[in-house]
Amino acid sequence: MYFMLNAVRSENNVARSKQAEQSSDYFEHVASRGVDDCLQTNLESNCCAHTLNGFQKAWWRVDLGELVTINRIKIYYRDNNQERLAGYQLYVSNTTTSPRDGVLCYEDTSSIRSAVKLVATHQCPYIGQYVTMYNYRNNTPRYSWYSDEAFLELCEVQVFGCQVGRYGEGNCNDQCPGNCYGGNCDSTTGACFYCITDKYGNTCDQDCPASCKDMLCEQPIGNCIDCIPRRYGIRCEHDCSTNCQDRLCDKDSGNCYVCIPGKYGNTCDQNCPENCKDCEKKTGNCIECLTGRYGVTCSSTCPVTCKDFVCNQQTGQCLDCYPGKYGVVCGADCPDTCTDNICSKDDGQCLTTADSKLIIIIVLAAVCGLLLVVVIASSIYKLRKRQIKKISSNTSTEQSVPDTGYTSLDHDQDETPHVYEMVVN
Repeated sequence: MYFMLNAVRSENNVARSKQAEQSSDYFEHVASRGVDDCLQTNLESNCCAHTLNGFQKAWWRVDLGELVTINRIKIYYRDNNQERLAGYQLYVSNTTTSPRDGVLCYEDTSSIRSAVKLVATHQCPYIGQYVTMYNYRNNTPRYSWYSDEAFLELCEVQVFGCQVGRYGEGNCNDQCPGNCYGGNCDSTTGACFYCITDKYGNTCDQDCPASCKDMLCEQPIGNCIDCIPRRYGIRCEHDCSTNCQDRLCDKDSGNCYVCIPGKYGNTCDQNCPENCKDCEKKTGNCIECLTGRYGVTCSSTCPVTCKDFVCNQQTGQCLDCYPGKYGVVCGADCPDTCTDNICSKDDGQCLTTADSKLIIIIVLAAVCGLLLVVVIASSIYKLRKRQIKKISSNTSTEQSVPDTGYTSLDHDQDETPHVYEMVVN
């Protein structure tokens, strides 16, 4: 005996009678059975889609025919088959490249069989054209009561929503507000998901505060995301302190990032100690003291014996001493044996003495004498070199053209007689 359920029609079930497909068909239980508006949940009623057994993965998908602003998805599964339904996932996508395209809007994580609802409604506020139900089984199931293989036995899948840009419970006859970003809104209430720039509110009909940076604010209540320079507060309604460097401060607290010189504190409203040139923002401790002062707050006076009245900012010790003095506060006299009364600041050791001065004079005199000898020797060398060059030039001239004192009359007279001829004659 079978019991018939009265079908409750919902005018904005955008999945009804749309094209559907699944990973495999179990006899006549094809994918279209899941969108035929029949809500009976027993297999014998021929109202259910069913995939084949023997697989580790199974999927079912409906094409809504156009982009739809989805509100919720309701599924009706086959009676008493929680172990097969357990672990299923719902996806909304604009493509069909993979069964798991798009965004995951629901996943069953029930740890006990009785927690798996065979008729369930899931809020799924996304925009898409395809709704996919997916299930899988690993080699080792998540729980021991899971089925060993992946099945899908969907008796009906209802998708409630409206085409993009429309809304209305049961009819989708109303236009989304014009200030909704992308012209889209909740398919039931007409509330905008996002607003265009400089607007906020459920229907984006209110202006963001003028002090919001780039006129951007949070949609529901209009709080600024960030502030224009020199402003702070949830709506950037306050001015940063004039003691903030460049009047820049934290958006939420109004605390200055950096103080102007002479000020410290979160809002830079406190004065640095009197003798500071500048101080740390958080503590007020001096960074640098005025001349003649030292200490954390520059409240101590440098010793008058310090040269130019300058001392170490932390210790108060003199950085340098006047001639004739030495020591950490320049309170000791240099020894009389020091030349010009000058000694080391740290230990009073003479930098120069009378004896050392005499030695320096002797060394300088020796150096000067040596330089004079070198100059004289160089001059003599150059003079002798010039004389030798002159003599060499004259000698070369005399040997090049001998003067005979007479002119030859003929060729025969110029020839020297042969030795044999001279003997005979």
